[in-house]
Amino acid sequence: GMSMRAVRTVGWLGMAAMALAIAYGIASGGFVEDGQAMWALPWGRVTLVDLFVGFGLVGAVIVWRERTPKRWLPWLAALLVLGNLVTAAYLVWALRDPERSRAT
Repeated sequence: GMSMRAVRTVGWLGMAAMALAIAYGIASGGFVEDGQAMWALPWGRVTLVDLFVGFGLVGAVIVWRERTPKRWLPWLAALLVLGNLVTAAYLVWALRDPERSRAT
C-alpha cells in the first residue's frame, strides 16, 4: 500500500497545484463571467456539481472528525472559498497524527 509519507506528499502537491491554479484564475479570468460560461455547458454543469458534491463529502468528514463548530467551522469556510486547496491542506494537517481518527 501507499506509505503515510507518500499520502502527505500527494497532499502537498495538491496544495501547490491548487494554489497555482487559483492564482492563474485570479490573474486571468473573471469569476462571474467564467462561471456563467461554465454553467452554460453540459460538462461545465457536471464539473460544478462534482465540485460541490466533493465539498459536501469532505465537509462531512471534517465535521465528523473535528466534532465542535469551533474546530470545523474555519475549515468549512475556507473550503468554500479556496476549494480543494483546503481539502489537500486538511489531509496533510489531519495526517500529522495518523493514529488519531477523530479530534478529542
